[in-house]
Amino acid sequence: MSGQEIASLNVMTVEDEAFSQQVIAKVLEEVGVASVTVAGNGAEALDKLAGADSKIHFIVCDIEMPEMGGYEFIRQVCYGAVPGCKDIPIIMLTGKDTDKNAQKARIHKISGFLVKPAKPNTLTNAIRHALGR
Repeated sequence: MSGQEIASLNVMTVEDEAFSQQVIAKVLEEVGVASVTVAGNGAEALDKLAGADSKIHFIVCDIEMPEMGGYEFIRQVCYGAVPGCKDIPIIMLTGKDTDKNAQKARIHKISGFLVKPAKPNTLTNAIRHALGR
């Protein structure tokens, strides 16, 4: 995936901690994505997906969040809760690299699984892999 292709991506990050939101947004900006939409939990992310002016091409989502966690959010997206969004690639981002989390990620058919803090090159490679480029 070229820098130009990455520059055309609209990415949503779903993360409840303000500091982590800033770090993820900064990393995404460093790799050159066009825009970053931030949601504080899965419920807010579903609302933002439904009301998005531009197509979201990719989602980076935390696992543990209040109100609606990452796995429930992914289930909702994958089962079509927001029309036109069920095929958006999703990478899970977590502070806990456990076998249980990795196994649940595979069950939910997530495009990738990264441990915080994600480095720019690691995130770029995960995006490329998830988009098949």
